Amino acid sequence: MAPRFPIDESPDPEIKQVIEESLLKMHHGAPQFNYTENDGESLLGCYPPLCYSPIITRQFFALAKACYDPAAVSPRARELAILGLASVMNVPYIVYCHRGVAGQAGISSQQYDEGLTGQVPKGLSKGEEMAYKLGRTLTTLTSRLDDDTWQEATSTLGKAEVVGITHIVAAYRWVALLAQLNGDDERWT
Repeated sequence: MAPRFPIDESPDPEIKQVIEESLLKMHHGAPQFNYTENDGESLLGCYPPLCYSPIITRQFFALAKACYDPAAVSPRARELAILGLASVMNVPYIVYCHRGVAGQAGISSQQYDEGLTGQVPKGLSKGEEMAYKLGRTLTTLTSRLDDDTWQEATSTLGKAEVVGITHIVAAYRWVALLAQLNGDDERWT
């Protein structure tokens, strides 16, 4: 099948450079995953649709950089929340990309695989367990967060960390929708 979002049809040819520069900054160098095809031009996963909304994409990456700032959420908690999301949603590109990023944050392959099954990975602190659980809960939340979960989350993590994790999950729901819209997830399974 032909790509849904060919780079040569993008309304802003410079937006690919914005994406590349943002990824390099967020990951402190080359990311642990491929975001371009072997041709070095065509983008993969969630990135091709972003080339078709350049005004939003610039702001999207401003938010993404903030989400990757350790002052917002620790890298380990961020990756555990994303793992929680990935255990609920079927977005193989996120799993592919974040397996390596999670490894850099000290999450073992065994823990990652456990988390993908919906089980809280073994060997986590209470706060890390809560980050993972919130990733799962917030991904499927369709109404008010229940009081028991709120109490457990805020007493374990604090309100600022709960809000930070909420931003991470919301951002990755956005990423997931873009990857699903692009429709090339079969290669990552």
